[in-house]
This record gives sequence, structure tokens and C-alpha cells, in this order.
Amino acid sequence: MGFLKKRKRPTVGLDIGHSSVKGLELNHAGGGLVSNRFGTVPIEEAIDSPKRNEAVVEAIRRLFDQADFTTKRTVTGVSGESVIVRVLRMPYFSDQESSELEFAVRGEAQDFIPFDMDEVSFDYQVLGVLDAGAEGRALEVLIVAAQKDLVAWHSEVVRAAGLEPKVVDVGSFALVNAVHYGKDYAPEAPVALVDIGSAVTNIAIMKGDSTRFTRDLSTAGSTITRAIMSDLGLDEKDAETAKILHGISIDTEESVDEEMMTISQTNLPDVIEELEPGNGQSSAAGSDITQQVNAICEQFLGEIVSEIKRCLLFYENQLDGQPVDRVFLTGGTLQMANADRYVQRLLDTPAEVLDPFENVGGTIAALDPIVRGATYTTSLGLAMRSVMGGGVT
Repeated sequence: MGFLKKRKRPTVGLDIGHSSVKGLELNHAGGGLVSNRFGTVPIEEAIDSPKRNEAVVEAIRRLFDQADFTTKRTVTGVSGESVIVRVLRMPYFSDQESSELEFAVRGEAQDFIPFDMDEVSFDYQVLGVLDAGAEGRALEVLIVAAQKDLVAWHSEVVRAAGLEPKVVDVGSFALVNAVHYGKDYAPEAPVALVDIGSAVTNIAIMKGDSTRFTRDLSTAGSTITRAIMSDLGLDEKDAETAKILHGISIDTEESVDEEMMTISQTNLPDVIEELEPGNGQSSAAGSDITQQVNAICEQFLGEIVSEIKRCLLFYENQLDGQPVDRVFLTGGTLQMANADRYVQRLLDTPAEVLDPFENVGGTIAALDPIVRGATYTTSLGLAMRSVMGGGVT
């Protein structure tokens, strides 16, 4: 395992997303955390473009120039289906039996990692000692595996931009770090952190100061944007604008029943067809387009909420046997009109929009809490990973 010692040097949390790169420089000042430099730059090439790597490198360079970052030290994060995170219960090993523990953990982990162990970067951390009843004591161990190609790609684009990659972390861990350090929060009951980003929805459940469960969903903000592009014939920029502007209808949010939330994706074209603009005045056509966007946003955001609820139920039934007490929401998709209210309405668990910047000073404090939380939470957590130290590398 590799553990970092606490450091006082500034670090940039670099969040490389589907459509943009976001960065935030974090410093220690006067015994507290401060961020005066941050920014967002779009990636000009699509994720399947042959020029994607060059576009990512160029976006990172422009971000560092525009934000005027003072350091080249960066921490990035990986997420998605190539990243595996699990909490395992292992037999007890003493501190003097670290090599035996590592051998046992690797052997157990192979049952949960759908890749050859030679193809992944693997690490683990002991979370604590448990009372195993008649068996005596046991260990709770957090394992992390990420495909080496994905980790290498992050390091390569950072180096190509002329920067220094210090850590490649896990996106869901960044959420936990942001909440734990940014809000000085270590809940006794488990809470869920949900980041509905562009390409991935990260779900992390934390208890105390540790990660208890993670899952990454492939349905996220870009899924909604692509559906709007397909059904309304818009380009990506206009579809993204329509999504943010129209989002969820307040009338629909207040009146729709649960059945509307479970419309299958295959039935969605039928719903859209019923809402196609007629030959009336432009205001009527505009209203119909708004309704089409509303229907798409409600459909896919409803699917995301359904998956979140399944994750919470799995955690309660399979792991700690303890229900999640609260859900904290963040991510750029929440900037979609009425998205936060819609998610809060559908969840069975109390939910609120996350602002992890309560203990962070500097000019970042002047931003709207919803905007800074939705935009820079992951960047904040990544930067804290190096500044505060500790944890799985």
C-alpha cells in the first residue's frame, strides 16, 4: 500500500469529465483550507473522437493558464465500470502479519474483480477491527482496483500537459473527502453522497470518516443530453442548453404519479410523439418543445433515482444492516431546472443539495453554494486527497 503523509504544499484537484475539465487549487493558510484559484474549460472533442486525447491535454493547459494555478502538482480521479470498490470481512491479522494479510486480501479480492489481477492497479486499507462473536476478531478491509490502462491514461494526459501527477484516486472517494474535510463531517449513521455528473453518476456511502460502499452508474447528465439531441434534432450545445433551461416542469413535479417515473426507455418515443409541435403559433410550438424536454429529463432522472434507491436498499440489506440516514446531492446535472426538487421528491430518504465548502475560505466562498457544489465538489475532494494525506492510493 502507498500512504501519503500530511503536506502543506498546494495541490490542484483536476476533475477530467466527459465534456469539460474542472480544477481547484487548495492551500493551507492560517491553519485552515483556502481556495482562490479554480476554473472550468470545455473539451472540444467528443469522447469517441480520435483527437480526444489531444483535446483533453489542450483543455488542461488552458485551464491552468486561465486559473493561474501556482503549482503543477495534480490529483485526478477515476470512475466507471473499470473501477471496483468493495468492503470485505477478513480473518484477524496483527500489525506484524502485514504480508500475510496482503496475501489473504489479494486472494479474496479476486472473487470480486472481473479482470485479471495483472491488469489492475490494486490497493487496500484496513477500516477497523470487528467483534466476530465465537470466531473472535475480524478485520474490515476496503479494496480498490482500477484497470491499469485507465490509470495510465490519467497520468499520461497530465504529464503531456506539462504537469506532475501525484495521485490517481477514485471519484467516489473524492466525494467522501470533500464532505469529511470540507464540512468537518463524520456522521455516526451512514449517509449517501450522490454526484450526478456528465458521464457518470457516482454514489458513495460514508459512515464516520470512511467509505462504506460505492457504485458508479453509466446513466448521467450526458445521457439526457444525447436523448434530447436524438429526439429534437438539436446539436450538443443546444441540447445541453435546453436541458439546463427547461429541465423538470414544476407542474409535472407537483402532479405526476410514480407510474410516470417508470416509463421505459423503449416507450419514450411514443410519449415524445404525442408532444410533437403542431402547426400553431411559435409560442405553442415552443411550449411543446419544452414539454418534450421535460419528458426526457423526467424519464432519465427518474431512472437515476431508481438506481440510487436500489443501492441504498442493497447497502441496508447486505452490508451494515443499517438504513442510510440522509442523501447529499451534487453534480452539474443538478443545475438543470428543478432537478434537485425532483430528486428529493422521488427519494424515500431525506435529501439535500451538498455544499462541502463550509470550512474552505478564499474567493471560492463568493460563489453561489449550489454552483460551487455542483461544479467543484470532486475537484475539492481530489485536492484534499493530497493536501490532507492518508487513504488508499
